[in-house]
Amino acid sequence: MNRTTKALLFDLDGTVLPQDDRPTPTVIEAVRAASRLIPVAIASGRVQDDVCHYARLFGLSTPQVADNGATLLDPVTGRTINRHVLGRVEAERAIKSLQQVAMRVLACDAGRFIPDANDITDWAVTMVMAQFPTEVVAREWAYRLSSDSTSAYASVDNQGDWYLDCTAAGIDKGTGAGDFATHVGIELADLMVIGDGINDIPMFEAAGFSVAMENSPADLLDVADAVVPNIENDGAAAAIERYVLDRS
Repeated sequence: MNRTTKALLFDLDGTVLPQDDRPTPTVIEAVRAASRLIPVAIASGRVQDDVCHYARLFGLSTPQVADNGATLLDPVTGRTINRHVLGRVEAERAIKSLQQVAMRVLACDAGRFIPDANDITDWAVTMVMAQFPTEVVAREWAYRLSSDSTSAYASVDNQGDWYLDCTAAGIDKGTGAGDFATHVGIELADLMVIGDGINDIPMFEAAGFSVAMENSPADLLDVADAVVPNIENDGAAAAIERYVLDRS
C-alpha cells in the first residue's frame, strides 16, 4: 500500500465507465474495497444527478465532486455541500457565444441539469456545457473562452463525444479535489487520483499521487505519476489494488 494515500478520487468516463455506462464487477469491487479503508469519491465533469447515481452504485457515502469541480455533494441525500457559481454575466456570455457554434448547449443551474440553456431560471449556474463534433474544435473554444472570469476545459465522454465545460474562473477538478480533501480532513499531498482526460490535469497537479489510464492524452500522461492499463483491461482496478489495497 502507498502509505501516503489517505483518500482517493477517480474520474468516470473512460476511467471506470465504458461505452455501455456499466462498470465491470472487478472495478466495482476494487472501489468498494478501497472505500472500506479510506474516503473514496468520484470527480467528474458530469452533473450532480449522474455523480450521485454512480456513487450509490459503488456504495460510496463520502462527499462527491461533480460539475467539473464546481460542486461538492452528499450522495446519500443528493444535497449540495459546496457550490462555486459562474456569475450570470459570464454564464450568459458563454451561452450566447456557444449557441452560435456548438451542436448543443446545456447547463447545471442550482443543482438541476438543464438540457436547453435557454430554460435556465435561477442563474445559480455551476457549469455551462457545449457539445462539439471534434476534439480540435472543443479545444479551440476552450482556449477562446478561458479568461479572468471563466475557466474552460475540453472533455470527452465514454461515447467519444467532445464537450466544452465552462465554470467560474479558477474552478476545475483541482478545486474539487481541494474541497473534497478539506471536507474529509486530509492534505492534498495524501490524495490519490485516477483519470484519463484533459480536464483531469488540474486534479493531477493538485494531488499527491496521480494515475493515468494508458490511452490518456499526452498532456495528462506528462503530469501523471503512474500509468495503468486502459479501461478495457480494468486499469482503474489495477491502480486501486496496487496503490491502495496492497499493504505490503
